Amino acid sequence: MTNREMMLSTLKTHTIPLLHQRGFAGKYPNFRCVRNDCIELISFQDNKWGGAFTVEVSVAFPASEKPNFSLYDGMTIETLDVTATNERYRLPGMFDGWFYYSDIYQKRTLLFGRIYHSISEKEVDAFSPPCGYKLVQKFSDTIAEEICNEINCQLEKAFIWMEKLKKRR
Repeated sequence: MTNREMMLSTLKTHTIPLLHQRGFAGKYPNFRCVRNDCIELISFQDNKWGGAFTVEVSVAFPASEKPNFSLYDGMTIETLDVTATNERYRLPGMFDGWFYYSDIYQKRTLLFGRIYHSISEKEVDAFSPPCGYKLVQKFSDTIAEEICNEINCQLEKAFIWMEKLKKRR
């Protein structure tokens, strides 16, 4: 099983059922919950280089005089996702706003703070860390569960943000 497959399997076991319990429908990567006057949205967005993803939430108000979203490329209200909304909340992630399902090395610098270097599955065996880098995460099924637990905790703050956004409207 690849790291990605392991991460998706763990999400399906530990995080997605919690979304369904809160009334969200859909499947990875997009979930939605239709309420009386709004649509709550959650999207998992994969890093284009792989090995990581981020999670964003938003609320769309379709009946509003001033909608806070733009439909594009054949998108409809039924297929609306977070990327179409004007205001979003991105979970802070665990490293630089991302949830990494790979090995991660870290380096501290005076000017830039911490720099993280993710190692793909293909690179792991041949990788030799540059000078000053130390291993901070060795990916495993236990780390996948920790990522899901962290997402679940951070989603609670995101739900509070959603409620505040709904009250402003």
